[in-house]
Amino acid sequence: MEEAIELPVIRGGFDNMGDFITQAQSILQRRKSRAGRSLELNVRALFLEENLREGQDFQYQPESELRKRPDFLFPNEERYKDGSYPQDRLMMLGVKTTVRDRWRQVVTEADRIDRKHLLTVQEGVSENQFKEMQGKGIQLVVPRPLIARYPRRIQPSLQTVESFIADVRLLNPG
Repeated sequence: MEEAIELPVIRGGFDNMGDFITQAQSILQRRKSRAGRSLELNVRALFLEENLREGQDFQYQPESELRKRPDFLFPNEERYKDGSYPQDRLMMLGVKTTVRDRWRQVVTEADRIDRKHLLTVQEGVSENQFKEMQGKGIQLVVPRPLIARYPRRIQPSLQTVESFIADVRLLNPG
C-alpha cells in the first residue's frame, strides 16, 4: 500500500533536497508509528490469550488524567479514577518498540502510580540509560529471549513479560 502511494511521488522527483527529506521523514515516521501500534496490539492480544479480561483485568488506551493515555492500565480506568481504590493495586504499562528518549513519556502517564512498567523489544540499553530510567521509577519489561542482549549488570533487574503478567494476576485474584 505504501509503495503504491509513495513510489509515484518519489519517481516524480523533488525540486530540492529539503522537499525530499521532508517526504522521506514523513514515510519513516508513519512506519515507526505503525510498528509501535502493532506492538501494542500484539501485547493486548497476549493479555487476552493469557485469559486477562479486557475492561476488568486491564484496559487498553484508557485516560488516566486529562489528556494522558497510558498504553495499558491495570485493572482499569474506573478503578484508577476511584480515589478510594488502593494505589498499590494499580499498575500501568507503556509499550515502546525502542526506548531512546521516549521512555520519559511513560513517567508522566499515570500520576497515581509511582512505579511504571515499560515493555520494549529494543535489544539492550546502556547502563547509564537504565540507571536513569530506574531513578524515575521505570521498571523495564523485556521478552525473555532479549534479556541476554542487555549488559550483564542490568539483566537481574529486568522483568520478563511472563513475570509481569503474573504480577497483574495478583492485582485481581480470582
